[in-house]
This record gives sequence, structure tokens and C-alpha cells, in this order.
Amino acid sequence: MKNVITFASNARIHALLCCSATVLLSAGVAQTAGAAVVLSNTNQALVAPADATSQLAASYAVTAAASTSIYNLYVAPTGSDSNPGTAAKPFKTIQRAANMAKPSTTVHVAPGTYRENVTTKVHGTSTARIRYVSDTKWGAKIIGSGTQGMWTNNANYTDIVGFDISGPGRLGILNQGSYTLVQGNHVHNLTISGGCTGAGGAGIMNAVYTASDGDIIGNVVHDIGVPGKCNAVHGIYHANLRGHIYNNVVYRSSAWGIHLWHAADKVIVANNTSFANGAGSMGGGIVEGTGDAPGGKILTNTLVINNIVYKNPANGILQYCASGQSCIGSGNVVANNLVYGNGKAITMKVGSATGTISADPQFVNYQASGTSGNYRLKSSSPAVNKGRSSSAPTTDIDGIARPRGGAFDIGAYESY
Repeated sequence: MKNVITFASNARIHALLCCSATVLLSAGVAQTAGAAVVLSNTNQALVAPADATSQLAASYAVTAAASTSIYNLYVAPTGSDSNPGTAAKPFKTIQRAANMAKPSTTVHVAPGTYRENVTTKVHGTSTARIRYVSDTKWGAKIIGSGTQGMWTNNANYTDIVGFDISGPGRLGILNQGSYTLVQGNHVHNLTISGGCTGAGGAGIMNAVYTASDGDIIGNVVHDIGVPGKCNAVHGIYHANLRGHIYNNVVYRSSAWGIHLWHAADKVIVANNTSFANGAGSMGGGIVEGTGDAPGGKILTNTLVINNIVYKNPANGILQYCASGQSCIGSGNVVANNLVYGNGKAITMKVGSATGTISADPQFVNYQASGTSGNYRLKSSSPAVNKGRSSSAPTTDIDGIARPRGGAFDIGAYESY
């Protein structure tokens, strides 16, 4: 459903001031750098985790195209920004590498702690993307400062892959570009130190209304603010045209786990696991709609399929429009989701949900706090072999090919 179109404009991207209508810290799975991530049936081998406490940390695989980057830059905590950025003489900061990058560059970031706010501005191209890659999954830990974005991307054709991101701000990864990929990151424990404001916030956000084609795939996003405290702070927030939101695990967000709003249209939200988001009458698992700025937008041809939405206190899946508005158009599908233990299950404004499973998903080890949990499925789970294949991701969060059994499983993991 993603249309690949040459995007040549380098015009100034307008900032989003958004309003609205979450695992484990161990790492050690090496990841492939220097190749574009694509949606295909080809996947890398899964490195099996040693125990339950490393289950989500091991949930990462990059599906790589055959081509590699022409240029490579290197960053390490022991480096220096006066170095040339080679493997032997790396830069010290990710920002220095971002300033030096050009199309067809992979920035390799070594394990360690980077206390900086990263801003990426140099555009890649459709055939020469710029890639920022933590060479060990979640090994490069970015701890930002201030009340805004910990990583702000203003560039098109950019990949951000495999980082651990936390800090006091309201935004973990703020994407303001088009044709971007945010994959395999651990975004967590944003404290929203600026307080609850109309500006809102999110763990990962595709922000600019006129941008398009931002993919958010295989991330673990949690503890984004305090559940139930800020109505406009979410786990994953998508506000523009197209894009795939695939195979993410999202929990303990202040309001919604996954939120489509503003200029969202023709989006696919598939095979995510969203639990324990919001509180009381605030937030929930997944919400889709349009509203507020830029105005006049209608949600069409958007798919919410194969998701597990579990124990969100207020809502499971909700179609929502601002008061007095009609924002849900034609072609939208809500199908084959497992929705259980939420305050409300599924609330539709237009049409009906189909193929819904209302039963305990039977995770291997559910923990409401997320820590030490294992969100794969037991063999007896009602989500096994009950997903829809059309428009769904062909691999899971671990890069395992779907289907593993007779049909697609529901949720982020293809367990059986």
C-alpha cells in the first residue's frame, strides 16, 4: 500500500504542535548496518534470548536490501569530534556525524552512553538513504536533555535503527521528514518535564502534516509520561499520509498506545501489541481519526489489523472525531484484532469491526509493568493462526517470517 514516489522538495518543514482527540534494557543482538531496510519476505536469523528477561531486548532483526552504503562514519564514546570519523578514529558525538553525513552514508554508533540531543537535517535520496545504526541493538544509549525532542529528524529518506532513547523531554524520536524508517529502537521513560501542555508528546512521532510515508516498525515504546496524567502524550503518534506501523510493543503511555490524528490517511497499523496505556477515562490501546490542524482531513483506506490490545483501562480500539465533525471516510478496515480486558472493547463511528477475538491472548509471561515480561504467545493462545495475511507485515518483530504455522498470528510476535 506504500507508494514509492520521488520526494525532491527540501522546503522548510513546519513544526508540529500537536494535541489529541509503552522494555527491557539488556541488549546484545548485533545488527546489520549499511543496507536499506525494506518490507519483504527475506529475514535474518533470530538470535535466541537466553532467558525471559532478555526476550524483548532480543526482538530485533533488520531486513536488508542487497545494496550497501557508499560512505561510512563511525561514532564511539572514546572518540573525538576533531577526528575524521573513521573506524580507527571515530567521532565522539552522533551530532558531529549527522552534520558530516551525505546521501548513501551509514553512521555506525558503538555501544555506550551519549548525553546529547540529536538533530538530523541532511536529506538522503530514494536510492541513497542516510542510515543511523546502533551497531549493537540498544547498545547506543541516547540520554537527552530539556523539554523537547531527544532525537529530532528533519530529513527525508532517513533510517534510525536500534537505539535506546530516554530523557526528560516530551518526544523521544520526533520525525519531521518523509520516506523515513524508525526501526528496532527502545524508547522509554520520557518524564515530560515540561508538564502537560497543548504541545503534547510521544515516544515516536511522525509529525508534519504535509509529510508522508514514515514507517515505524519493531520498536519497544513504554513509560511515556505517567499513565493517565497527560491526555496528549502517547506511545506512537502518526499525523500524516501513508506509513506502516508494524510489529511494535507499546505500553504504559500516558494516554494512547498508538494514535492516528491530524492529517492521518491511508495508514496500515498491523501486528502491534498495545497494553496498559492510559488510565480511568483517558487513552487506550489504539485510536484512529483526524482533527484539529490542518483541518478538513478525512481518514480513508486505513487498516487496523492483527493487533493485540490488552488491559488498557479506558479503551481498546476507538474511531474518534472532534465534537460535531465527521472525519471517518471510506475504505477503513478494523479486522482480526484480539481485544480483551479493556475498559471498552471496540468503538466504531463508521462500519463494523470484523474477526475480533475477545479472549485472553495468553502471553508467555504478562507483566503489567512490562519489566521481565514475555509477550510471545503460548501455543494455546487464541491469537495463533488467526491473523489476516493481506496488507500485514511478512516478518515479525524478531524478523521471523510470517506465517510460521498455518496462518498469521495476531500481535507483534509470530510464535507458532
